[in-house]
Amino acid sequence: MGREQQRRQEQAKYTRLQTKFLLGLAAILIFFSALASITIYYFQKKSLEEDAYQKSELVMTAMAANRSYVREVLRPKMYSILENDDFMLEAMSSSYISRNVMERFNKDFYDFIYRRVAINARNPDYEANDREVKMIDYFSENPVVEEWKGFVEKDDQRFFMRYRPVYAEESCTRCHGDPKDAPEQIIDLYGGERGFHRQAGNVYGVMSIGLPVDLSLRKIKEIALTVFLGVLPSILFLYAMISIFFNKVIAQNLNNLLGIFRASLSDDKNLTPYSSTDPVDEISELTEVARHMAEDLQENREQLENYAAKILQSKELLQSVFDGITDPVVLMDLQQKIKNVNQAFLARYSFTLEEVMGKCIADLSLAGLCPLVEFDDIFSACPEKPVSRQKNMGNGEIFLINFYPIHDEQGHCDSIVCYVKDITEQKKLELKIQQTEKIVSMGQLAAGVAHEINNPLGIILCHADLIKDDPHLSEESRTDLEIIEKHAGNCRTIIADMLNFARQHKSIKELSSINTIIQDVVQFSANQFQQQNITIDLDLDTTVPPISVDVDKLKQVFFNLLINSAQAIEENGYILCTTSFDSMQQQVIVTIEDNGGGVPPEMVDKIFEPFFTTKDPGKGTGLGLSVSYGIIKDHYGDISVESVPDQKTRFTVTLALGEEEND
Repeated sequence: MGREQQRRQEQAKYTRLQTKFLLGLAAILIFFSALASITIYYFQKKSLEEDAYQKSELVMTAMAANRSYVREVLRPKMYSILENDDFMLEAMSSSYISRNVMERFNKDFYDFIYRRVAINARNPDYEANDREVKMIDYFSENPVVEEWKGFVEKDDQRFFMRYRPVYAEESCTRCHGDPKDAPEQIIDLYGGERGFHRQAGNVYGVMSIGLPVDLSLRKIKEIALTVFLGVLPSILFLYAMISIFFNKVIAQNLNNLLGIFRASLSDDKNLTPYSSTDPVDEISELTEVARHMAEDLQENREQLENYAAKILQSKELLQSVFDGITDPVVLMDLQQKIKNVNQAFLARYSFTLEEVMGKCIADLSLAGLCPLVEFDDIFSACPEKPVSRQKNMGNGEIFLINFYPIHDEQGHCDSIVCYVKDITEQKKLELKIQQTEKIVSMGQLAAGVAHEINNPLGIILCHADLIKDDPHLSEESRTDLEIIEKHAGNCRTIIADMLNFARQHKSIKELSSINTIIQDVVQFSANQFQQQNITIDLDLDTTVPPISVDVDKLKQVFFNLLINSAQAIEENGYILCTTSFDSMQQQVIVTIEDNGGGVPPEMVDKIFEPFFTTKDPGKGTGLGLSVSYGIIKDHYGDISVESVPDQKTRFTVTLALGEEEND
């Protein structure tokens, strides 16, 4: 029972909207019906006015023609026939003629009113009444106005009236001017008081034509009323149809919409502000609900804007961190399509962000340049944990790539962050460190071995000398003894090289010219090069400044390098020695290049190791380049080798200026 009562209260409350709408609709329909009737009445009345005007125009035109004929034809003719004092009213007075004509005209058309009147009229019957006097004054005050027309109430009847001014003309002054000049017949007939003293050009009277319109106006009113009453049933029918339509389509849907709001929106924000007794309708409640929703939306929008600002700030911060990484970092999906990259990647491979976003890494023409194109297996395997790979590129670069999988909410890998680190220099440094450690270790070993071997070798040579002094020694034994001494001497030479390699002699440095050092070494070894038919060209940069070095040790380095080149060529070859100065890095660069057989790629990394040699047994100890490497490192420089098998080998020595300060 409570629910039914509540439903009836709500239904009663929401019928107010329908009542308002229907009352408003009824008022609108009645208004437009009345407007249609008034419009019909107005246009019918306008049509009546135009019809009356046309009829009156015919009469006025006819009267004007009569008066013109009298003034221009009859009156001059009569003056020419009659004597000066003679006067014929019936032929010379235009007013008299026009009145008589209209009296005869009204016998057949009795609904016309024609009056030609004046102030102080000669004939008192045609004296102007009050309305006509007002019209005479009106035309006198407004000389440019030629006519007045309109509906006039007269003797309880309505007439369509037209008024025109009557002006005194020069031809009229004989009869209407000074009474002394008027014909005697006029004085005898009308006396000498009325109708005189008129001046040409002045308005002294009006001519009016009227048509009764009461009957026509009543008919027009009847037509308008008939139209209104005839349209009323249609209006009522339309009213009923719209009422039903409004109830079915609008009122019920509005009620259903409100029901949705009531069921969906909570009351904790006062979204249902009215009680069942409040005088509101659906629109009012919807308006209130919309207001609260707008406030709630505005609040939510501000919160979203704050969240968006924080997200944008976090994104910018993350992007800053992302771009701050100096190594290339790429975020890709499992199809290897780029989702984001940092500035280091763009700068390294000369791309813009727009050129790479959404593109597959394989479509960027990075083969041989970027190691990421080589790891399809990582993306197809979809790793669950970070993976690291090292890649040696064909151009000598070495990269360490770390793959970090990104998981979605379900824990599945959907993207991978690829961190590409160029470890080429690191590997070279590690190799140099290993090489240095080997040299140090081998030096310590060589020093121990040389010390242990040198003593017994000295004893062997000493006893060999004693045996040679024996006079009974045969020639064959003496020859064998010489062979023993020769090879023991070779061993002593090797041991001396080992000791030189092992001993750390402090360099004595002084400012010297690298060009001069190289020229001295080339001049010193020129004889050997001539014997092997080897051409040496020098391309020495005269801008190379003096540098603080140990001259003797550097001569040993360059001599070792030239001798190695000569041994690699054997004969009929070419050696180019160049010097240059890098002002940006403050470095002196020396290169020695030959066209010998080159060094196999697998041996390039070992060429500076102690006791490593590519020469035939007995032709070298393998310590020359190791000693040279140690000397250059002692000068805080660097030495490297590049070789193309069967084409050339180039050694590059780099020495920094001011290394004594570093020391």
